[in-house]
Amino acid sequence: MAPHRRPDRMVAAPDRVQELLIEAACSRRRFLVASAAGTAGTFVLAGTPAGAVMTVGQPSTKTNLVVQPTPSMYFISRGSGSIEMKWGPVREYGDTVPSDRFYIHNRARSPRIDRRTWRLKLTGDAITRPRSFTYEDLLALPQVTLRRTLDCGANCAAFFPRLPPSGSDGQWLPVGWTQWHFGAVGAAEWTGVRARDVLAAAGADRPVDVKFTGLDDIPYPSGNVHYSQVIPADKVLKDDTLLVYRMNGSDLPADHGYPLRLLTSGWGANTAVKWLGEIEASTSRIPASGPQANQLLIGPDYPQPIRPTVGRVRSAFEIDEDAQGIEPGDITLHGRAWSGAGAIDRVDVAVEKLVAPGRWVSEVPWRAAKLLSTPEPLMWVRFEMPWPGVKAGQYRVMSRARDEAGNIQPRPEDVKWNQHSLGYNGHAPLNVVVLPGSDMP
Repeated sequence: MAPHRRPDRMVAAPDRVQELLIEAACSRRRFLVASAAGTAGTFVLAGTPAGAVMTVGQPSTKTNLVVQPTPSMYFISRGSGSIEMKWGPVREYGDTVPSDRFYIHNRARSPRIDRRTWRLKLTGDAITRPRSFTYEDLLALPQVTLRRTLDCGANCAAFFPRLPPSGSDGQWLPVGWTQWHFGAVGAAEWTGVRARDVLAAAGADRPVDVKFTGLDDIPYPSGNVHYSQVIPADKVLKDDTLLVYRMNGSDLPADHGYPLRLLTSGWGANTAVKWLGEIEASTSRIPASGPQANQLLIGPDYPQPIRPTVGRVRSAFEIDEDAQGIEPGDITLHGRAWSGAGAIDRVDVAVEKLVAPGRWVSEVPWRAAKLLSTPEPLMWVRFEMPWPGVKAGQYRVMSRARDEAGNIQPRPEDVKWNQHSLGYNGHAPLNVVVLPGSDMP
């Protein structure tokens, strides 16, 4: 399984290097997109009745689901409501991403909410004192601030192949809507109250499941729904599961859940429900509904569907995918690595060079990068590695992170394929074109 289509041409002779490298730089974006799964089309899902057909395509982009400006200098649109962070500017940010540069995933337009009249309802048979909380009620509870990385469960979805290794006859095709590359992730300082303190104030008694429901209004085949997530109570009651009302020291922006959102530290960002309006605590299991019902690992390697929770170990370079070439000479590669299972304790980097059609040779073998910040649980770490004396050519750079729990990014061919394009974390190579100095714009 190759995460990207190999280029059609290569650097082969000195007298052609300028022409071919410029072509490679201009085609990098096509190179990355060519392997992205999920293009509109019609196909048969395995397990559907004979003759049943499902048509999948991108949602309509006629309605702008995002409130804040998203300049192309910092963002890439992956469809209506799906705004990915560009990695080039990340070096400017320090440990956290400014709130107005953070990636956005909205399934509906941010609702207009007046926090003076907004209420958070606490319901369910595990609640012995059903009640509503005002914004001021929440501010009166003990305040907690955490630094956490928020990583979309479908981040890197574009790097899944169109067909899994065991697929045949077009039966298995990823159907995830958003073809994210590396940028559906960010880190911030989150401030709020512990979910357990809010539940305790409502008299929660031995809950099993807790359902968090937002105030957004999502068009759905069965009718409009509010986004919701059912979270096991043992996760909800942990110290670092928060109801967040501030991001990076200020009120939550509209696109990030104002006035209140959920933060389930270490779990995929799909669980971090925005624009919270209701919390239902139940003494029995609550079935998933709406979009959560499809957030499952399904495929030939999954005999039974699995609902992913803990974010996988991932890493990325602070390089824009559409960069138009890098100068030769001494280069330092910078990047970040993160995991939902714990702190990152090691990052390795490797570089390969294209020397013939389809033939890559090792330029820099796997070696440990320098960690630039102190690793901390559930927060990304910055890293760098010197790459001296780089000559013109076409390269691919790879990073491979390891967390303190022993999880290591796998080879792309070892990532288990799934129907909904969730959880890809192979050390997908990023194409880098180094142009001769005289050709730099």
